[in-house]
Amino acid sequence: MKFKWIYAVVALLLLVALAYLLLLKPEGGGEIEGRRALVVDSLYEWIPNDDLLKFIVNALREKGYNVTLIKGRDATVDAFRNLTLYNLIIIRCHGGYLSPGDTLGGNVLDDYAPVIFTGEPFSECLPLSCKYYKERLSEEVVAGEFEYEGERIRVFALTPIFFRNLDGRFEEGTVMVVASCYGLCGKTLAKTLFGKGLDYFISWDWKVSPSHMDKGLRMLVEEAVVNGVDWKEAVKLVSEELGPDPWGGGVLKIESSG
Repeated sequence: MKFKWIYAVVALLLLVALAYLLLLKPEGGGEIEGRRALVVDSLYEWIPNDDLLKFIVNALREKGYNVTLIKGRDATVDAFRNLTLYNLIIIRCHGGYLSPGDTLGGNVLDDYAPVIFTGEPFSECLPLSCKYYKERLSEEVVAGEFEYEGERIRVFALTPIFFRNLDGRFEEGTVMVVASCYGLCGKTLAKTLFGKGLDYFISWDWKVSPSHMDKGLRMLVEEAVVNGVDWKEAVKLVSEELGPDPWGGGVLKIESSG
């Protein structure tokens, strides 16, 4: 009986030790194990940058992120519906805005409202076919237009109302980077996302050329992801080195929910 009692105690101690090891967090990179990153490049169809995408994806994976990459025409309206599932979202896109005094969703805007362009070609409503019918009625989705090689291109674009109606909430500490024109020309989009739990929103405050934008995005990922610099400090470092875009005057900025 004595030996059985000893075996029972040893077995119990082993179970306690195993439970402790399973619950113990690993050091270093293990702190972000299981975190998810989404990279959406709706600009890829017209202005691809494979080197930049490869750099971003590799940098994130090396830091332990599970990375989802969506680009070109796959960057549809539906591709943006699950943003709250991710801890870091990087969007490379065209952008537009609605001006103060414009109406959105039945309300008159008192600030600029940035609009994010998808990579999905816009289609007009037909008698028995109207894609995103409800989203058009609510003005979650509108037509975005830009010029490419002398041609006017129209795509579906997402207003702040679309992001307000996302399912779920972002986890604490989530960051969104919108590499585009006008993302922070006003705070309407950022405030909408903060209402969904986002912590940091990073973008340019006015026009920015693709080359300047891509350079800034790479530098930002280098500082914040590779070097581990705080996002606010990383934006400051990049913005100071880059300066305003020579073509459009846009400056990289960051807004926080706190």
